[in-house]
Amino acid sequence: MNWSNLVVELEKEGWSLTALGQAIGLSPQAVSDIKQGRTKAPSGMAAVRLHQIRENGELPPAQERRGASNAA
Repeated sequence: MNWSNLVVELEKEGWSLTALGQAIGLSPQAVSDIKQGRTKAPSGMAAVRLHQIRENGELPPAQERRGASNAA
């Protein structure tokens, strides 16, 4: 799995690095490291949660969605 692409796809769906980090139990910096390819793959439950978020079509928290729509 290309984890970097997964993070980029989730960002396009309105997820911020902060919200993703909270959802998968990592810091925003750790999620950024995955996105930038500095970390090749998240470990353990973080990987499971990232996969679940994508497969289930989970939306970011409401405040994140509002922020994304205001920025567009």
